[in-house]
Amino acid sequence: MNYSFNFIPESIRMPGSYIEFDPSQAGLGDDMPAVLIVGQKLAAGTAPAGEITQVSSVEDAMVKAGGRSMLADMVRDYRRRDQVLDLFILPLADNSAGTAATATIVVNSPATADGTLSLYIDGQEVSVGITSTMTTAQIAAAIAAAVGTEAIAALTEGNNIPCDAAAAASTVTLTALHKGTCGNNIDVRLNLYQERTPTGLSLTINGFAGGAGDPNTPDLNVLLEPRYFKYVALGINNLATFTAWHSVVKTRLQPENQEYTQIFSAYRGDYASAYSFGGSLNFELLSVLSLGINPTSTWRAAAMYAAACAPKLYSSPQESLEGRELTGMVGVNYHIWRDANSLLFKGMSIMNIAQDGTCTILRPISTYQKRSDGSADDSYLDINTLAILDKTRRLQRNEARKWIGYSAAASAEGFKPGLKIVTKDSVKAMLLSLYKNDLQYEYGLVQNYDFYKSTLQVEQDPTNPSRFNFVDQPVLVSPYYMLTGRNQFRKVAD
Repeated sequence: MNYSFNFIPESIRMPGSYIEFDPSQAGLGDDMPAVLIVGQKLAAGTAPAGEITQVSSVEDAMVKAGGRSMLADMVRDYRRRDQVLDLFILPLADNSAGTAATATIVVNSPATADGTLSLYIDGQEVSVGITSTMTTAQIAAAIAAAVGTEAIAALTEGNNIPCDAAAAASTVTLTALHKGTCGNNIDVRLNLYQERTPTGLSLTINGFAGGAGDPNTPDLNVLLEPRYFKYVALGINNLATFTAWHSVVKTRLQPENQEYTQIFSAYRGDYASAYSFGGSLNFELLSVLSLGINPTSTWRAAAMYAAACAPKLYSSPQESLEGRELTGMVGVNYHIWRDANSLLFKGMSIMNIAQDGTCTILRPISTYQKRSDGSADDSYLDINTLAILDKTRRLQRNEARKWIGYSAAASAEGFKPGLKIVTKDSVKAMLLSLYKNDLQYEYGLVQNYDFYKSTLQVEQDPTNPSRFNFVDQPVLVSPYYMLTGRNQFRKVAD
């Protein structure tokens, strides 16, 4: 026989035509990527804390995590932007030793004319009817009641008020639904869209503070072992949580697992605090969006950020993510140019706020900034880099799978055509063809084929002849972000 068959033996004498199917040269190997949303659940949620489960819809997430939970918020906001990728949740119970953040609204003086108070909590409006006959205590009671009413109504409208309210005398106390530092990131303000406070009414708002005790990260090695999530949105944004997650996903990136996972989160604070926070991070697979002091909470922003990036990174990892809308994000003001540019040197991703309040990604970067010796390193600055490398590796592995069941030899010399033999030359030819025809021409992930060809090294392992080794130097394309130039204008042409 000139050819090697998988299912047709040589020991056939019965007349007939025998044709087998061999898919080894056809499969492209792609699969639907999965997204994992990590956040806190409420006691009413039916899903067990610390166990990953798939969600089929926003309503399913509300049942499993609790309708007003952080996790339900995140699923709701993620699905506003991306309806395609598979979605899973990791519900975490509140830390029993934690405390919930609180805020207060103190009514200093009553209104002298009827009107409507426009209170905003996490960007969600709470309208309070005010009359000139109400005392400060009655106004406080009306605010608390309106928060409770709006919390119920918001769920039917696809929104949420992440706190409860209670009035005592002339003071309204708002209490975050979850324990932990998350509550410190709930925004409370008046007149987000330039509404007018009723004449004479004076209020003092003391923002959310005092939240402490975040959930502990479960054993991720156990949780993630049977599963692969390409993207993770983290609703909890402390350094301990980031460190735990990155340690595991960085390990799983290595050859033993070869699983790339990009983590998204968000940070709320002014320039100085964002600068300090970003400077404490150094993780290649973590991207943190700086929100400034804007109405959207950090956990919701993390989901919006992941939803804006994930589908594009998967389909076209080489393309810029600038301009991708952060659907649902409410923006009022942001870091000035100088401060935003500075944060890009401190591992913080930045966004843009349009005049109408629409928020879009400006530049998403990783938090990786330094080598182990402390020297600056921008090799993983853009989150596109690892996404491109992941796609490159997946395509190389898919091609190599076509040799399953082959034998290995130093060269093809002396063998008749059709035998299942892989050689150093065939490995090199595969890598070169893949680079030129797929990675460069078809997908636009890489460039400079001649350089790649000249630097590619392939060998049959000297101590293990069943193994081939190669070292290549792909030249990656970069996402486009800026144009610079000098306009040497003249008034008279020479």
